[in-house]
Amino acid sequence: MSEKKNNLYPLKFIPSGKEKVWGGHSLVRDFNKPFDAEKLIGESWEIAGFEDDSSVIANGFLENNRLYDVIETYMDEIVGDDHFKRFGNEFPLLIKLLNIQDRLSVQVHPDDDTAFDRHNCNGKTEAWYVLDADPDAVVYMGFNRDVDPNEFYQRCKDETVEEVLNVMHPHKGDFFFVEAGIVHSAGGGLVIAEVQELSDATYRIYDWGREHNPETARPMHLDLAFDCINYRKYDEKKYFVPAGSSDSLADNDYFTVNLLDLGNPRRVYPDRYESFIIYYCVEGAATIVNALEDKEGYTIRKGEWMLVPAAMKEFCLRGDAAGTRVLEMYTRKPEEKDGYVEE
Repeated sequence: MSEKKNNLYPLKFIPSGKEKVWGGHSLVRDFNKPFDAEKLIGESWEIAGFEDDSSVIANGFLENNRLYDVIETYMDEIVGDDHFKRFGNEFPLLIKLLNIQDRLSVQVHPDDDTAFDRHNCNGKTEAWYVLDADPDAVVYMGFNRDVDPNEFYQRCKDETVEEVLNVMHPHKGDFFFVEAGIVHSAGGGLVIAEVQELSDATYRIYDWGREHNPETARPMHLDLAFDCINYRKYDEKKYFVPAGSSDSLADNDYFTVNLLDLGNPRRVYPDRYESFIIYYCVEGAATIVNALEDKEGYTIRKGEWMLVPAAMKEFCLRGDAAGTRVLEMYTRKPEEKDGYVEE
């Protein structure tokens, strides 16, 4: 890409659809038209920064450049000094939208140590925010009791594993923290915003019989998964935030996720985060306006994402419609705190 020529600004991206047996094929959306998440089929990578699979910027003078290449040029100005030292040109998080019609495979993700040792990549701790859920939607998260590893292995072989899975009935606004090691699945019609480590390390354990059909069979990884699993009973208090119970959804070494009600504008100071900030508009519309200059703002509508580079100056985040809510995501050092105040 060309050399730097302008100040950085909030970035939007062109989504990339991924074909999945549980959801068909994702629609690559027209970025300039309103987006209805309920019409998404399958999986869409909204913000990705792998070297060989990177999102393309959709706005401003950096339009049509890959995120990976922009970080190579701007370095810590995009992600923050600490993150650039740790991740180099790769963006630390992978952001997805999922529309799950059929059931996901029963799967588990390795932690960082295991993933680096086996695959030379990050582990995969992730989180799900439920954007919509049909009445029959179901989430399988962990086990309904402590499970003996040998029993679990045998149940996968004889296809009775569902009997020990913890079954939950999701609602719009529910939040699931899916730590590496937690066995999980979902199905029945739900739309999820997913944030995760930059990793595609997934071990499929059981695929609801699809593994026996040559047209739908995918690689299975039970032997790899066996020593990665948390076999303890699922702890809802630790890993689950019901809709409406808290606006602080996750705060860990991988990502922080908050739900912001923009009934009042918020002044945000990016230098206090020492990180990029990602916003996703859950309801309404929100605009980022430079707090020090009288310039046109950058707006996201329901279903849209925006990446605020770490080097941006303070700005005002305002809601443009009644009931506007946004998810705020960033990756922080453990001692850091939120960087916004009410106006």
